[in-house]
Amino acid sequence: MEPEFWDKNPFKATTKVFPPGFHFRPNATNKTRIFYEFILIDTNSVSIKHFKDTNDPNLNTHSTIQILKVLQPKQFGTNLNQPKNFSAPFDPIGYTYWDYVDAWMNFVKWWDFFGPNSEIYPEQVQQGFDQFKRMFNSQESRIPADMMYFSSFALSWIFSWQYKYGKTESNKQFPSLQRHAFIKLWNQFDTSNVAPDKVKIWFQAHPKFLKATDLETSLFLNKKSQLAAFLASSRSKESLAKNLKEVLQILQQQQEEGSSSNKEDNNSSKEEDPFYQNEDDCFGISINDD
Repeated sequence: MEPEFWDKNPFKATTKVFPPGFHFRPNATNKTRIFYEFILIDTNSVSIKHFKDTNDPNLNTHSTIQILKVLQPKQFGTNLNQPKNFSAPFDPIGYTYWDYVDAWMNFVKWWDFFGPNSEIYPEQVQQGFDQFKRMFNSQESRIPADMMYFSSFALSWIFSWQYKYGKTESNKQFPSLQRHAFIKLWNQFDTSNVAPDKVKIWFQAHPKFLKATDLETSLFLNKKSQLAAFLASSRSKESLAKNLKEVLQILQQQQEEGSSSNKEDNNSSKEEDPFYQNEDDCFGISINDD
């Protein structure tokens, strides 16, 4: 902390360093926290609720956030640099796909620094997370396993922070300005909702997130989900019977194709094996005495 920015109250010191309304060094003064927050809210990517101080309506005492979805580039059209207007008047009036990415990147950075960690997990939450990590295809996901776990099961934790001056070796030195964070799990959360068996059920409904080693299981569950949706579309007993018949025919056809494919593979392997390619090499066993 430089002398010209010093103040006994660390919160007042920050007002001399950061622009109004900022608690970080901005890339652009009109791209505030509210700007990035508005992007995520306006795209229905998150749900955020702020709770105000009864004595100061401009001060948020605490907030809650729920992750709803993450948009893909194709959902922004062919030109990712084309701005989209906000649904309400704001400065700037819109945002691009890259602003949307920055909004999430800011959140990911925040998660890395201030998100929950295993030290606050109750036993059942830890067991569920261990099961989730064993099944989650983290190699093909840009979302960290712990973030996916917390967002998918609506796990809640409490996070708070405050400015504080660091210790110095001498009274003549100005201390460094630090941000201290505190986290704990919300004790009203029903941890039975994240038990290992519930995690397995979740993956049955979301097979695309399974590890590649479980690809066969993933394909099976995906097909099972499609067939279940197909049967659920039946509007009467007659249509249900018809749909069941079609499903059985499809399964029987796939089974026959699989059996035929296995036979072809076996024959092909024999033909390619040098042992079977020399027709002059014939072997036999005689059990007769002569």
